[in-house]
Amino acid sequence: MSKVVYSVFIDIPEDQLDNPGWFDNNVQVTTDKSMQTKQSLLNNYDKVIERQKQYAKAIGAEYRLYEYDDDYNVFVETFESDFPEISHYDIINFYKHWIMRNLAKSYDYICYMDFDVVPNTTDDIFEAHDMMRFGCANSNALAAWGKTIDSKDYNTCIRNPSTKYWNAHAMLLETGHEADNDVFNTGIMVASKWLIERLDYFNEFKKNINLMTELKNDEDSMYPYNIRRVFGYDNESLFSYLIHSNNIPVEYLNGPWHYIVDEKMSDVTKADPEAKLYHCINKKMEWFL
Repeated sequence: MSKVVYSVFIDIPEDQLDNPGWFDNNVQVTTDKSMQTKQSLLNNYDKVIERQKQYAKAIGAEYRLYEYDDDYNVFVETFESDFPEISHYDIINFYKHWIMRNLAKSYDYICYMDFDVVPNTTDDIFEAHDMMRFGCANSNALAAWGKTIDSKDYNTCIRNPSTKYWNAHAMLLETGHEADNDVFNTGIMVASKWLIERLDYFNEFKKNINLMTELKNDEDSMYPYNIRRVFGYDNESLFSYLIHSNNIPVEYLNGPWHYIVDEKMSDVTKADPEAKLYHCINKKMEWFL
């Protein structure tokens, strides 16, 4: 079986960084989180590439890094023309799915890693998982609070897992499917070419984006305004919608194969040294490099 591990690094221009801030008294808070992410990715650029490349070599896979090149420029220009409402951050995350679909034309097994993922193993992710299922971690526990909170107190941001739950919930309900869904973290994905083709992420893409827009702007919606205002165009809401609407079998990668390193972790000593893949949501990749 031919195998590939790939990642994406796009240095977003400062004037195109988005604001993922939460809401305080119905006013969105301005945060510099996107700028901090930009700087951390640049600071760790060489070492992250080397570690991901070493891992791919160890498991007998090709490694590919996709950057700001002509192909990406064409992709961005198409998005900016057809979907001006979508942020550059979200365009990048849709781009990783576009690449995955294209790689499925040439490889049997494909693994995607965000550029803040640091491998800590030589074990083969393809051998460790059921390749008859699409491997991806869920964020269901992080989304649970948003299912029960009073809507007037729902002041979270566009990137919160609970927001993605409700976004996919609305899409599924509107199209006649069971609305309850998994919230996924697509920072690490592993799948066979057959499942990627079956998922067919960009089939009816424009129709799905239009649906997201309609649901966001529907003033007569069953979803309260505080929830609808953070409906967005993120890759994970659409991924969940497609997984459930297309009946794609899933294997959760939660645990050592998608070990979350977030703001709750005060220092590297709190991390599990046996984790296979560190996903540094706090952007402290240097802890493991």
